[in-house]
Amino acid sequence: MTDVKIIDCADPTELYCHYEGQSETQPAYIELDLRKGTLLADYNAEIGNAIPFSVHHGFNRRYSIPVLTAAAANRVMREIAPLANRILADWDAAWDERRGNMVAELGDDAQAAEAGIQEHLGLSLGYGDHGFESQGFDDDDVVAEWDIDGATNGSEVEEYGITVDTTDERLGEIEADITRQLADCGPGSVAVVYGLDDHLKALRDDLAEQSA
Repeated sequence: MTDVKIIDCADPTELYCHYEGQSETQPAYIELDLRKGTLLADYNAEIGNAIPFSVHHGFNRRYSIPVLTAAAANRVMREIAPLANRILADWDAAWDERRGNMVAELGDDAQAAEAGIQEHLGLSLGYGDHGFESQGFDDDDVVAEWDIDGATNGSEVEEYGITVDTTDERLGEIEADITRQLADCGPGSVAVVYGLDDHLKALRDDLAEQSA
């Protein structure tokens, strides 16, 4: 019997990526690699959501998910593992004349299992559906993204004792404390603030300019 190898997410915000200048976070997915027999969760690192040929030709099967916490992603991968095993046991590589490449072809049971994965993940419209509010995930499953205005109160310098000598390491600790408080009082068990690290460094730089 085929047993899929699950590659766990380790960091709570591992699936979160928001590039500077982009209005939205990068989309996340669960991927089943037919040739390696692995199941993992990741985000699409390509702006514009381009996909590699291995996905285009079906050897890597991607299923869209919200930006889940590591705990939620790991749980969901275990929930769909039996279905992934059925796919791994019922596929083959075949030559596609139209594409001029080898592609992955799923057998009848593999197709049924993949439909089961899509249903389990709430992807009733198939790959690329981003109606995550209807996918059935709880707030605690999804990384909550805050903006600077909603996450800060303007008193961080005084509250945390930020000075011109505050190290980057200490600013990182302050960032972690702020996001931890947001997670405790807001939606979601894990919070992130886009641009918070730059905001804290700017506060320190402003102090340096004032003292120059």
